[in-house]
Amino acid sequence: MIDELPVGTRVADRFRIAGVLGSGGMGVVYRAVQEALDREVALKVVREEHAANDVARRRFLREARVAAALRHPNAVEIYDFGESDGTLYLAMEMLRGYSLRSIVDFDLPPLEVRHACRIGRQIADVLAAASGIQLVHRDLKPENVMIETDRDGGERVVVVDFGLAFREEHTADTGRITHDGMSSGTPDYMSPEQARGTTVTPAADIYALGCILYEMLCAHSPIATTNPAMTMMRHLFTVPTPIREAFPALDIPAELDELTQAMLRKAPAERPAAVAVRDVLARFERGQRERMGGSAEDGRPVGRAARMLSIRPTAAPPVVTPHRPAVVVHRLGLVGHSLSDDVLAPLVAHGFEVVADVAEADVLFVDGRAFGEVERLAAGRIPVVVDVDAADSAALARLLRLGVTEVIPRPLDGALLVRRLERAIRKAHR
Repeated sequence: MIDELPVGTRVADRFRIAGVLGSGGMGVVYRAVQEALDREVALKVVREEHAANDVARRRFLREARVAAALRHPNAVEIYDFGESDGTLYLAMEMLRGYSLRSIVDFDLPPLEVRHACRIGRQIADVLAAASGIQLVHRDLKPENVMIETDRDGGERVVVVDFGLAFREEHTADTGRITHDGMSSGTPDYMSPEQARGTTVTPAADIYALGCILYEMLCAHSPIATTNPAMTMMRHLFTVPTPIREAFPALDIPAELDELTQAMLRKAPAERPAAVAVRDVLARFERGQRERMGGSAEDGRPVGRAARMLSIRPTAAPPVVTPHRPAVVVHRLGLVGHSLSDDVLAPLVAHGFEVVADVAEADVLFVDGRAFGEVERLAAGRIPVVVDVDAADSAALARLLRLGVTEVIPRPLDGALLVRRLERAIRKAHR
């Protein structure tokens, strides 16, 4: 089997291969010429082993139809797609530029605020158009953002690679494809709902854009670590540090920092819509700092005025005599675990008491390697915390799909285990 087509090969009797642009697990992207129009195109050809697979074929055709449905200056234009002699192909416009990743990375300086907002505004604009047709990209990242520069120095930002994209109303079909082994996103930019394997909406792309915007502004990730499994857990449970707090010397505008934090909220419904993100970024792109003030329809102050407004209390606050709160005892059930003294000590200090009958426990700590036991217990009324190898992202994803309440990485840290158990109990009582 030949992985790459030789130069000069004709595809579908109208495209002539001129060279290789890049390759991935699904296929190879060629520089090609559409002979009838003498037009240079980027031609994506699915590898033979995938073209012969029904699931892969459905995924490819879905990608082509979805990408072609989105007509927007910041989305790649699709010229043609189809099948010829068993070869699946997709002809797209040829982009001449560079990827956002080439100018945004942890070893590079942050982008200037207006530049970052100009890039982010164009991405948000295409996401707004995509959400209008219930389209979700699901793998938005700097590698999938291209930048073209014209003669006058203007930048056109183009979102590429809709290989994971899907229409929201087709989630059932997409779920089957994903469960057959296809990736569901890149861990560094994956929304909490993607990490859990639950319903994905356009809000997932807003979360990814929030990660990208954060990275453009300070050259650091709000979430990512060097370990994919740990990164997924941080997406689920860690609130990112505001840029102004983490990097005060950068002097990031407060409203822009607040927007980024809002885009990174754990609950999809709490994130702003793409149109709102676009409009805020457009103001900063024009060099307009946040508005001094104003009022909402109900008369409440907004903008900086709202944050600067101080209300004098009408009466002195009551004097409260401090007291030491009583330690609340939590009954802990262990399933498959025998804790060492250094892990057990902080549990005891924080009021956890190991009980023999797990049915009487307030919270369960279960060995994450026993998937059958985890699934059985997670379906019950008692919150379940499990441990997982920090390097095993597949096991983490499976545990999250089983519906566990909290996850903690191995090797165990007693203080972290206390926090995970306490949070699981709080969730159960909401």
